[in-house]
Amino acid sequence: MAKIDRQTIIQAAADLADKDGLEKVTLKELAQILDIRSPSLYNHIEGLDELRTALMLHGWATLGIIITMSAVGKSGDDAVRAMCYAYRDYATAHPGVFEAMLWYNQHSSQEAARTTEELTKLIALVLAEYNLEENEKIHVSRMFRSFLQGFCSISNNNGFADPVSIQKSFDFGVEILIKGLASLRA
Repeated sequence: MAKIDRQTIIQAAADLADKDGLEKVTLKELAQILDIRSPSLYNHIEGLDELRTALMLHGWATLGIIITMSAVGKSGDDAVRAMCYAYRDYATAHPGVFEAMLWYNQHSSQEAARTTEELTKLIALVLAEYNLEENEKIHVSRMFRSFLQGFCSISNNNGFADPVSIQKSFDFGVEILIKGLASLRA
């Protein structure tokens, strides 16, 4: 029996969620994967809800790092484009964790708020180049989040049934958002 800790449990849950879907993440299944008895999990987590919240926090923290790295050395439209594609790539590669990110409230605790705060700061930094008013920054941030979360969620669940390339649709959407930003700047 391997020694486990909270991070090992979260990573195993993330791997399981990405492989089989968030609904397949149960304490029984997780214990079996980790080769431990289910009660041993309670030494590190309080239950399934806490585990799924931990998955949400893990996802937002990881995505924040990935998006930050994608924007390093870029500005304006190039930074926005890089952030959008990094977001989509993460959501596609980690569909189970992404699902946890969508359905668990990232504003439910101070820890959750801190986890998303860095990402919010990065978006504000990138948007600073567009000389938007404070309210416009909030609207644009919400619009980008809605587009990215919605598009990725529909795509991950095979919701686009027509023969048009999903990649081309995503490219088109990103360019429309960028052109919208340019029109606000004008």
